[in-house]
Amino acid sequence: MCKKETLFKLYIVFFCLSISLHAKIMLGELKSINNNSVMSLLDNNNPVKCEPHGIKTLEWLIRDAASSGECQKSVDAFYDAHPHERLYAQEHLHLYQRYHYEKDDAGGCILYANGPESYSEMLLNEGLAIVDEKYNNRGWNEKLKRASVRGQKKKESIHSSDILEKCIEKKR
Repeated sequence: MCKKETLFKLYIVFFCLSISLHAKIMLGELKSINNNSVMSLLDNNNPVKCEPHGIKTLEWLIRDAASSGECQKSVDAFYDAHPHERLYAQEHLHLYQRYHYEKDDAGGCILYANGPESYSEMLLNEGLAIVDEKYNNRGWNEKLKRASVRGQKKKESIHSSDILEKCIEKKR
């Protein structure tokens, strides 16, 4: 192998390694938390709306429920019984802290709130959300399903209340 071939191969290796440095993971400063499902980040002075990816939060269930009145009452009863769950995002995320995030292909936001664990996984672990059956991302589906199974085992979760019955229309 001649010197030019060696340099060319080294250039190719260097180029391939540098591509991974240009991943779409960004760093944003948390500016506001509206509720457990909507927060605002600031990335290079550009506002970014961040909603958890691949899951349906309680607020999302209320918004899209067939009978929103019954769903709202059920969610309010859950939050009255478990007041810390209403403030889950405020208690676990800190304003003006920088978080890694990335936008997924479906328009959601993957916020890495606890090291490699995403905020969506945190909500599922606590039983405060369900996996969106329409979400189709091979890389994330298994992680979200595992977190959901852990959340279903919790006593204080939406799985131990009537929220899912009243907020999700059953397929007939």
